[in-house]
Amino acid sequence: MKTNLELYKVFYYVAKNKSITQASNELMVSQPAVSKSIKVLERDLDTILFTRNKDGVVLTNSGEILFNKIKSAMDLILSAEEDINSLNHMENGTINIGAGNTITQRYLMPYIKEFHEKYPNINVIVHTLVTKEFTHLPNTIPEGFKTIKIKRLHDILVCNKDSEYKDKTVHKKDLKNLPLVLLPFSASNRNNFNQFCLKNNIIINPLMEIGNDLIIEDCVLNGLGVGLVVKEYVQPNLDSKKLFQLNTTFDIGEKDLVCCLKTNHENNKILNSFLDLLK
Repeated sequence: MKTNLELYKVFYYVAKNKSITQASNELMVSQPAVSKSIKVLERDLDTILFTRNKDGVVLTNSGEILFNKIKSAMDLILSAEEDINSLNHMENGTINIGAGNTITQRYLMPYIKEFHEKYPNINVIVHTLVTKEFTHLPNTIPEGFKTIKIKRLHDILVCNKDSEYKDKTVHKKDLKNLPLVLLPFSASNRNNFNQFCLKNNIIINPLMEIGNDLIIEDCVLNGLGVGLVVKEYVQPNLDSKKLFQLNTTFDIGEKDLVCCLKTNHENNKILNSFLDLLK
């Protein structure tokens, strides 16, 4: 393409307004500059695009052909600019969040609510079956992703108010006799406990293995055993004395709740606005 695209933009505004004066006002350039641009474009295309009359300018046949093509392109460009402007001002857009049920309910929900109240026109999609966006380290992070640490979490053992273990001191050797309610052995959120038992040569015999942290908490509340939970997630029930943290002579371990995001999304304004709430 030998012709400067800026000349087509000038042509579009002159044709749309049927006036060089109006076009110069919208483009915020002088009338002589607009006229010169039209002359250059006519020279490049070897045709006459406008004729003058008392009210302004009128498209020639060649001008009509060109305008019908240019209008579609310019309308798309202007529409794209409006969309980007709306996006920059958080007036529309979408954020996709992937997290397990426990993280969503126990941690993310207040932030999702706050984000929605602040940006009601942003579409929030939460995928609870896809967990790579919010996860616990040291889970494997896919290639092409970076992580942002959100919160330090602590694994603890809990019982209800009627449990015989509420006021007892629990040693490592006692673990094998506890009525433990755990996630399945292969569950990533049980990793700390698996490593702890392996390191200390402890063989446990769980009373129950349940594939959902929330159900584990319900089991403990109903007196079905001692549950392995994340302290930060059950803090409300600890504060209200519905659950009690076992007095252990050891720490099971810590882990980090992290957000995983694709490195090419680092400059996504919607995503960064949500991360700002978490931080």
